[in-house]
Amino acid sequence: MRPYTPSFVHCEVLVVGAGPTGLALGCELRRRGTDCVIVDRDLEVDPRPRAVMVHAAGLEWLEGLGVRGRIEDMALRMRRIVFHLLDRADYTVDFTDLPTLHPYYLNVPQPEVERVLERLYLSLGGRLLRGVEYTGHREDGGNLLAEMGRADDATTRTRVRARYLVGADGAGSAVRAHLGVGFPGTTYPMSYLLAEGLPAEELTTPRDESAMFVGPEGAVSVLPLPGGRTRIAGPVTSRFLEREEALSADVFREAVEGLGFGSRLRMATIDRLTHYQVHERLADRFRVGRALLAGDAAHVNSPAGGQAMNTGFADAVELAGRLETVLSGAPAELLDGYEAVRRPTAQRIARSTGVGDLLQTMREATTESERAFVRARLDGLAHEWSQLPVRRTEAVR
Repeated sequence: MRPYTPSFVHCEVLVVGAGPTGLALGCELRRRGTDCVIVDRDLEVDPRPRAVMVHAAGLEWLEGLGVRGRIEDMALRMRRIVFHLLDRADYTVDFTDLPTLHPYYLNVPQPEVERVLERLYLSLGGRLLRGVEYTGHREDGGNLLAEMGRADDATTRTRVRARYLVGADGAGSAVRAHLGVGFPGTTYPMSYLLAEGLPAEELTTPRDESAMFVGPEGAVSVLPLPGGRTRIAGPVTSRFLEREEALSADVFREAVEGLGFGSRLRMATIDRLTHYQVHERLADRFRVGRALLAGDAAHVNSPAGGQAMNTGFADAVELAGRLETVLSGAPAELLDGYEAVRRPTAQRIARSTGVGDLLQTMREATTESERAFVRARLDGLAHEWSQLPVRRTEAVR
């Protein structure tokens, strides 16, 4: 039975996309008393666990919402990321000394975070229309009028009149496309591989740390997940990725073992296996009139460091505060400050997650001075990836 969808809806802010960013924005708007409607083409939360890391700044925000404990109950608390190299010393990014009440990060599947935020948003009086697909909008005086179609019935239409619209509808954003906003950047020229399942006994990565295994030709991340599960993801080796071969558990095992770590990366079972591409892109503009972009609709970057959900949360907090102020009578130009704050932040995060050169430096480091250079590069990554405010000593540099 499909959900009921009204033919005409009024609200102050329309949010397109019920992923982590859209739901975070909805929660922030509702707790400020702003009337908000979220629409999403999917009938339910996508069960595929894409992003999995929630960092300290996100945990502080979730604490303020009163739901950090609920999410942490479904997560693994992680204290470090360790880089393992063949026949070389390991390197560690340690999170335990962060200046926060939450000096760690969580490995938790994105769908679990979305379900908690959705329940909170609805409990705050937010409206959520699922199975509804944004098809375009036009500005109409002091409002905008958005057109929606049902994802399963093109003949059924919904119109939404709102003061402002936010596209939080992911990297393939229909809102961004409608606005004609460019999304320049880079697509890595290879497919990446991802497998989830139960680790073999030889895969002994501690359950409170993530790991990166760096081989001569490639690298994979190993992320412990709740329920005793593990995710292995990465480009593995260029030799494998250039082959035209159907993806299977056997092929994946061969590719991973080609890194040279042998049984240390062996999975006992694989029940999710896929490939994906990595993009680094940044929207030319975050605002066009009464429409704004947030989350992956505005910026995407390498998954290194687990920044996606956390960047979307920060976008939501910044944008909700500005929308509330403008809706209360402040000049609309205040919304330009959202891009002025968040676009440089997205650029900085992209730089911090582009670790290809760093991995190559690790591979080549043989002397103590070279290894010290690598450690210096790693110093501060825990703070930066946690997206905590810039420290005073850094701000004056």
